[in-house]
This record gives sequence, C-alpha cells and structure tokens, in this order.
Amino acid sequence: MIEAMKEIGEYALEKENKDLSDIVSILVEDPATNESYKHVFFIKLVSINDSFEFKGIEHQEYSKEKIKKYLYKSGSSRGPDITPTSRITEVKKTFSNKIIGWFSKPLDEAKPILDNNEVQYLEILGQYIKENEEAILSELESKVTSVDAKEKSILSLMFEENGSIKYIGDIEAFRKILKNNGALKFYSKYGVVSKDENKVCSICKLCKEVYGFVTPYEFYTVDKPGFVSGGFDQSKAWKNNPVCLECALKITAGKEYIEKYMSFKLYRFNYLLIPKFITKEHKKDEENLFRIFQQFKNKKFNFDKDYQYFLQENEEDILEILSKQENFLNLNFQFYEKSNSAYRILLYVEDILPSRLNKLFDIKGAVDKKSIFTKNYDNNDTKPIRFTLGNIGHFFLNGRGNSNMDKYFLEIINGIFTFKAIDYDFLLKHIMDRIREDFLADKSTNLSLLLGFQMLDFLNQLKLLANYEGGKYLSSKDLVALLEDVEFKEENKYEEHINKIFSEFESFFNTDAKRAIFLEGILTQYLLNVQWHNRNNTPFRAKLRGLNLDERYVKRLLPEIQNKLEEYNANYYKDLESLIAKYMVQSGTNWKMPNDEISFYFVLGMNLSNYLKSFMNNKEENND
Repeated sequence: MIEAMKEIGEYALEKENKDLSDIVSILVEDPATNESYKHVFFIKLVSINDSFEFKGIEHQEYSKEKIKKYLYKSGSSRGPDITPTSRITEVKKTFSNKIIGWFSKPLDEAKPILDNNEVQYLEILGQYIKENEEAILSELESKVTSVDAKEKSILSLMFEENGSIKYIGDIEAFRKILKNNGALKFYSKYGVVSKDENKVCSICKLCKEVYGFVTPYEFYTVDKPGFVSGGFDQSKAWKNNPVCLECALKITAGKEYIEKYMSFKLYRFNYLLIPKFITKEHKKDEENLFRIFQQFKNKKFNFDKDYQYFLQENEEDILEILSKQENFLNLNFQFYEKSNSAYRILLYVEDILPSRLNKLFDIKGAVDKKSIFTKNYDNNDTKPIRFTLGNIGHFFLNGRGNSNMDKYFLEIINGIFTFKAIDYDFLLKHIMDRIREDFLADKSTNLSLLLGFQMLDFLNQLKLLANYEGGKYLSSKDLVALLEDVEFKEENKYEEHINKIFSEFESFFNTDAKRAIFLEGILTQYLLNVQWHNRNNTPFRAKLRGLNLDERYVKRLLPEIQNKLEEYNANYYKDLESLIAKYMVQSGTNWKMPNDEISFYFVLGMNLSNYLKSFMNNKEENND
C-alpha cells in the first residue's frame, strides 16, 4: 500500500508542478489560496557589511512562477508561519505577528540545524527589522492600502546583495528551516529523535538520511513494546521502516490525494479505494483513471443509462466504471474507522483486478434479470429488486443487536471481492433470523425473503457457497400413507408454470424435498388468503411456529392445510396438492436438511405464491 501511495503522491505533486527531485519544491505551499490574491509586497533590505538597510516596500504582481521564491508554508493561525512570508490580513497585525514574531521562537527552534554564520545572519536581520519597525510599517501600510481593497496581498522579504536581488527562497538558511520543518514529524516524536544518515531507504532503495516515524496512518506506532526491532529503544525505530524525506513527502502527498478523491462510504463504513499500477507502460490509462476519480468526486462524471449500482441501491458508486478498465492496475480496498487520533483498519482487500470486478457485474446482471426479481410481487409493487451489497447489509447490519455483525458483514464483502467461499448454513441462519423477525412483528417477509434469495443466487453463481451440496434424490415411498387421499394426475396445470421457477433456479431446486417444501409454502399462503377473505383474519398463521419448521412438521402440516381448505369450501388447489404429493413421495424420508433451510424454502413458497396468480381460475383469484 505504501508503494501505491508513493506513486499516487508523485502524480499529485506533478499536477501541482512540483519538482520531484527538489525537496523544497515539494514542501512549499502556494500562498494564494484563491484568485483574489493579486499582490506581493516585499520589505526590501540591502546588506551592508554586517548589517542591513531598509530600501522601501517593493510591490509586485503575484506570480505562480515565483512560488519557490516566496518559500511560503503555513504555520500556526495565531503565530508565525514556517518562514517570514505570510498572507496579509490586517497590515500591522501581520507585520508584528508573522514577520517580527518569526525572529523569536521559530528562529530559536531552528538554530540547532543552522551553522553559526547562518544563525548570526538571521539574528542581525531580525534585530534590524525590529529596530526599524515604525518606518517599515508606515510605508507598508501606505502601499497596501493603495490597492483595491477587494484584492488580497502577501507579505515577504527581499534582499539586495552586490547588485542582485534575492528572495527568501534563494537563501539557504531559510531553505534549511523549511526542509527541517517538513522532516520534523518524520523523525521526532514522543520527545525522541529517530533518524540516521547514509542508510538505505526502504522505498526508493537509495542510501540517504532516513527517518523512523514515517507512517501515513496511526495504526503503526512505536509507543508500545513490540513495535520497535531490537527492543523498546524508540530512537532505533528507523530500523523498522527506514524512509527518506523525499519518499516520506511523496507518501504524504499520496495520502492527501487518496483521502480527497479515493475516499468513499459503504453504510457506516469508510473505505479507501487505492489503485496500484502493475506496469509503467500505461501512462495515458493512468491519467484517465485519476481523471475518473476526480470527476466522480467532483460530481462531474456522466453515467450512461445502463449504469449498475453495486454497493447500495440509488447511491452511485465508482466500481462499475472501474470494472471497464484494462488490467493495468490492481485495486485495494481499505475499510477503516477513526476515533480521535487512532486509526484502525477493519478490512484490507488487495489486488483486485478490474476483470474481477467485471465478473461481479456480469453475475449481478444475470441475477437481476431473473423473473422473480424483475417484479416485486408484494402488494403488486412492480419495482425490480437489484442485487447490491446492501442486500448483505439488510441481514447483517441495521442495528440488529449482535456485536459481531460488523465483522460478519466485512468478511462477506471480503469473500465476494476475493472469491473466497462463504458458508451456506451461516448465511441461511442470518437470512432466516431476519425473516422470522419480520414474521413475528407481523410485517411482510417479502422483501427480506427476496433479498436473501437473491444474495444466495449471486453467491452461488460465483461458486462461493461453501458446504452447499443440495442433497440427493431419494426414492422411498414412505409417505404414501400420509398422502393416500391425494389424487395424482398426469396433466397438472401448475407443473408447467412452476417448472419455470425450478429451471431458472435449478441449483436451488435440485431435490424433490426442496420442491415439495416450496410448493407447500405456496399452498399455505393460499389458505391464509382464503381465511383473510372469509374472516378478515389468518388464524392458521399461528400454526407456522414462527417459521421454525422441520421435516416432520412440514409433512404433518400438509393434510391440515387440505382439511382447512375443505372446511372453507375453498379447496381450489387440487392440482397443486397433487404436485406437492408427487414431490413428497419422491423425496422419501430423512431429507438431511437443516431446519433453517426447510423454513427458508417454505417461506419462499409463501412469498412467491402470487407468481402463479395468472394461472388460477376465477374462484381462486377471488380468494387471493
């Protein structure tokens, strides 16, 4: 990840016209934060022997080409900046705090890195400016107030030496101070200095001065035992991860770019999407990729009409766009949480090729087109159900009271992106937990059921359902006595139409037991419809045991459902009962199905009962 950050940092710095071989070019900031900065005022000083002479205030137009000359880097909002170049707010206040003030504490802190001549030079300079404060301020105020008040200004120093002009950025002492300030956080922490000279940088492999506290995120710390090789000597932290200043600055620039353009959200989880380029032969592709990220974040990306959501429904994400890229890069997902200054990585998914994303979208497209998902049969709502990672969140998030849910959710996300199998029974348990919650709360189970079935279908087509065998066909006829009142027919009006579902989801209806349970769920819903039509109530619902069903109970329910339909003089479903009987007989005994799976197929039938509505006769429709 660090190498990827460095590459992204190089791109970001180049776009800012930074010279990657010049530390100062990387460190300096543009003092003009917007186009209103038009003017730069210089306190012009001439070197005379071992002192200076004030030569007035020089006024220039701001120029981007002179950013290195200005040598600006922001400091404390209340104190001086890193060098005596500052943005002007109130003239007197800026001159006092940012210029005169710089020659006190900032200069004192910088003395250890300067030689004696440089220290003496700056002390004399500061003393002269302080002694001539009144004259300098008088002319400065006159010059600054003469320009348009709507236009902003910058204040700096200028030196005339032997007839030539030098800016702050031309003087080595100021450059040293800027470099040291830029490096300080990388080698000084906890009151300890960790750096060494002429060591190999772990990033660029060149022999340079290296630092021990270079880390883009605070999950790497050296304030605890075990993080520092060779013991608990923090000054030796550089041995763990030696990084030179140039690489450290590039990594920092990369981090800033990533957080600005490659930071996204899935539910309450923040994540970074970090590209790592496989080769250096696709410069144009790299440029285009960065442009995509920038346009997406700036909401200037034009999505085509066939755009597919993958993370969450109705929230545009960048993944489909990236899935269309060539395999010149890997994508790395870093899910994290921040608490105060602490940074914790929750999940790191690495080396995902665009072609892998493309496969996910291909499977998603095939699943979304399944007939039962193109139309939601709950209350005649025709809105299609599309698979997104939101399906998973429906069962594993939404405040369901289990502290492990976040972990489970992220583990499933990891499995999908890395093609690692996910246990079928585990998924089914959580799907049924949510469906049972809905059922017991007297809510519709339709949405949870379809979202769960769609998730299973998506994972199954990716071949990611672990421990999913689907059972075996059995030939035992032990149920004949139970079903002796059922009349078998060679022609069954339901069979042709229900087989459309069975064939569309062949791997899910690959045993007679599953088909029988599913069809019995349909018949149960028809009974509930009849009860509601006749009594405005559904007392048989209490017989479903909160959707905690097993093989024995499902078999026992069938004749009870038939008897209830006869009591209401509304048994219009002889063909359906005959079909259930057929599959029950063929399924034999000992289905070897977990109770969650039995319950799932049963409630699946209940919720898809309307799928057969168009094939019913008029009496059936009137009782639906």
